[in-house]
Amino acid sequence: TYVLLSASKIVAGWQAGSRGLVADGLNNLTDVLASIAVLWGIRVAATPADAEHRYGHSRAETVAQMIVGTIMALVGVDVGMSALQALLAPGANAPEAYAGWVGLGSAGVMAAVATCNQRLARRTGSAALLAAARDNWSDALVSLGTVAGVAGARHGWRWADPLAGIVVALLVVRTAWRLIGEAAHELLDGFDTRRLAGLRDRVAAVPGVRAVRDLRARQLGHIAAVDVTITVDPELTVEEAHAVADRVE
Repeated sequence: TYVLLSASKIVAGWQAGSRGLVADGLNNLTDVLASIAVLWGIRVAATPADAEHRYGHSRAETVAQMIVGTIMALVGVDVGMSALQALLAPGANAPEAYAGWVGLGSAGVMAAVATCNQRLARRTGSAALLAAARDNWSDALVSLGTVAGVAGARHGWRWADPLAGIVVALLVVRTAWRLIGEAAHELLDGFDTRRLAGLRDRVAAVPGVRAVRDLRARQLGHIAAVDVTITVDPELTVEEAHAVADRVE
């Protein structure tokens, strides 16, 4: 889908004289690289644990999310700079009307792809697919911004096309920043403090647990790995204490 959309938008944008549509096509071209990163992340994450990766390879999806976010950020900055240069440059001819229709059709296709990826992400718990879905929605916004720019330019507002490009670029960069931030937080073993407090309360409520000494957790893809240290009645036998630990697990 990305390859077909990219080729059609670059060709149509070039012939119609639309900077925004060409930039939109180049944006889809980088999405091919992002899709490869997501595919790699999902396949590596499914690899069983081995001697060097005792916790498995689930974080490969988080790495893929970081790659997707980085690609989005680079494209957003590039599109924004190009749009800013066009905004400050002398007036040019308005693009042909069919450039807007190509952009509108592209937005519809990307919305469908985003919906599909979002449903798959929720069903499988895949962070990489969820990142791809967010990228898809950003692409749909880019195409809608292109349509708005073409329409404005054809109505005599020559600044509308580059201004729409700047706004859309900012939205893309904002989404990329959120994706990179979430991935970095997970890779650095960050964990929601409210979830930690909830886990501590649940462990403390298990029969036989006297106190929770320590509780740590980290996210491994869609799995949360939790390490907890508890105290029990010192009068219990080893077998009885072990049964408490089993209940906690």
